[in-house]
Amino acid sequence: MKNLLILGTGKDQVFGIRKAKEMGLYTIGLDINEFSDGSRFVDEFYKVNIKNENEVVRFLKEYDKPIDGVIAFGVDIPEILAKVAELKGVFYYTDYKTALLSKDKYKAKRRMKEYGVRLPQFTKIETFGNLAKKVKDFGYPSVLKPVDNSGARGVLRITEDVDLKWAFEYSKSFSKSGYLILEKFLDGIQISSESFIVDGRVYTVGLSERNYEFLDKFAPFIIENGGDLPPPLNDKQREEIDEQISKCAKAFGVKNGIIKGDLVIKNDKVFVIEVALRLSGGHFSSVEIPLNTGVDFLKFAILMSLGEKIDPNDLKYTVKKYVALRYIFPNKKGSIKKLMFPKWFEEKGEVIAYDFYYRIGDKANYPVKSHPERLGFFIIASNDRQEVASTVKKAYKDTVVEIV
Repeated sequence: MKNLLILGTGKDQVFGIRKAKEMGLYTIGLDINEFSDGSRFVDEFYKVNIKNENEVVRFLKEYDKPIDGVIAFGVDIPEILAKVAELKGVFYYTDYKTALLSKDKYKAKRRMKEYGVRLPQFTKIETFGNLAKKVKDFGYPSVLKPVDNSGARGVLRITEDVDLKWAFEYSKSFSKSGYLILEKFLDGIQISSESFIVDGRVYTVGLSERNYEFLDKFAPFIIENGGDLPPPLNDKQREEIDEQISKCAKAFGVKNGIIKGDLVIKNDKVFVIEVALRLSGGHFSSVEIPLNTGVDFLKFAILMSLGEKIDPNDLKYTVKKYVALRYIFPNKKGSIKKLMFPKWFEEKGEVIAYDFYYRIGDKANYPVKSHPERLGFFIIASNDRQEVASTVKKAYKDTVVEIV
């Protein structure tokens, strides 16, 4: 039996933990929260801050059992994974130095630009004066964000009615490094991608059209409301996605691994907004992709983390279902009095998964400023796209949210 170290045992990681157990692996889980949802599913659990490199290294020095692989499900810690791989002699997609560079959105873009990746116009922002000048150069709308955070924290869509001084201070408050990145906002088809790199070749298994229906409602905060699989792409666009991801893989030295992409297709050209050397979160790789394609994404990701070779034939689509992920949002700020999904969720086969992140008595924020402030989610799947759309509409109508 092989031992798999899993960094992160929260609610979103439960699917991955269960998959590893299903595969007959012995699981060692680390998380700062000893009461996390996944802590009870792993074979061994240790309270460790997985985002603190020193804590993880200390644990590794004290842990006396062999570790055959390391993985994180939807947690943005490539440098920690690379450090574990380095210390324990196990597989990771790239080296520690490159993994660390990939975490910085500005440095990562600089690296990708060197390798010919198509990117929106971008620049480094260190002062308010710098921001005011560059916004004039870029024009409206633009996007301002910290270079070293995730979950849409501190990400703002800059339009003419946004106070630039406030935007600078707000976004900077989420930046650990103290500087920001400004990008030209591109309208077009917003895409989430998830690709395996096998012996240097790209196999993009997961593609979803990101749903930004609340872009104006929550402005200037950029809050995604799930997405739809498959997106309305033609073969040429899909091929170009693989071409751009291939350049990203070369930029970060990934010959075998997984790359998560945030892309925009504008005028039939694919632009890379961001990539990450990790599995996506939010149920994309764990639930949506397998439903849409039939590919057991987590299984092959886990096998890869153990250093096993992946057969590209196993990454081919075997089914084609329509899938929609949507989130439940607070309708005002206050204390949560009632959260209730409709009873028919339990009976209708198209409702695949659903849960609330918050509980009665918790405080809800409004307007929503980052992804962690969404109250819950549901996933709908069907062989008919119209049925998915109508079920989503009914789900919103029948879900109860009361805030006082």
